[in-house]
Amino acid sequence: MEALFRSRSRKMLNVPREPWPIEYAAEHAELNRDREQDRIPFAYRSPQIQHRSYLVGWIRTRAEKFMFCTSTVHLAIYILDIFMDNFNIELDRLHLVALVCLQVASKYEERDVRIPKASQFNSVVNNRYQLAEFRDLEVMLLSFLGWKLNLPTAAHFAEYYSLFAVSKKDWCQTEFLSYETFWQEAQRAVKDYLDLALLDICMMQFLPSIVACACVLLARQQLRLIKWTEELQIITKYQCEDLTLCANVILSRSSNRGIERKRKNADSPDLGYVTAGSTTSTPEGITSKRRIIVCTEDSNL
Repeated sequence: MEALFRSRSRKMLNVPREPWPIEYAAEHAELNRDREQDRIPFAYRSPQIQHRSYLVGWIRTRAEKFMFCTSTVHLAIYILDIFMDNFNIELDRLHLVALVCLQVASKYEERDVRIPKASQFNSVVNNRYQLAEFRDLEVMLLSFLGWKLNLPTAAHFAEYYSLFAVSKKDWCQTEFLSYETFWQEAQRAVKDYLDLALLDICMMQFLPSIVACACVLLARQQLRLIKWTEELQIITKYQCEDLTLCANVILSRSSNRGIERKRKNADSPDLGYVTAGSTTSTPEGITSKRRIIVCTEDSNL
């Protein structure tokens, strides 16, 4: 059922909501509301958290190369966040972890014919790693997750909630020539805010369903519509005031985006390739961390 929903959701994403199999989408959203309550607790304790912003952009760029869908990107970054929060990762293995997170997410979200092989993932870093390292880390990551990949993200909720982002009643109050154009503009706005939400680690404090609804709220505000409607309240089970804090955090990220674009990639691990002698230290007091140690005889490291 989930595979059917995911494949059909991508097919129907860019058309108005009438043809959507609403009964399946609604049931799926309710299941995700239950699942999001069981997400692994996040403690903001990764020793490599300063590299997180760089890694998010790096994953998104590689995902574009492989033409992955939005849900794959969001799932990969969620897995990366929760894995980094529980492991102290060697600096020269950050890209390996990011690639394996993307690989695992693609295996769950993408169709089989679209899933690249480990060798294809490795090629984006000039075959820096051994293929056995991909396999071993994948098993380690899946074991950490309890072999459960049905981890709802904001993108999964947005697939359903964005269908109700605007209505024909809203359209009548705008200058858009067609409802389809108006509806598609709303979808683009929701996706833009979802992309912004990925950039800030503090969004982990909010449930994914709240993040998705906040993106819908902001999209409606951008289109100069009534912020929240009774229909949206019934469908999402959230009132406008439940979303205000999350929406404000996303907006603050939007206002800082121009400033951040001017920053150099000083927080990136050597722009993707660590120099010889680079070390990673573990903050004192975090004794519950498990350390990833990958020995290598590569003279280039």
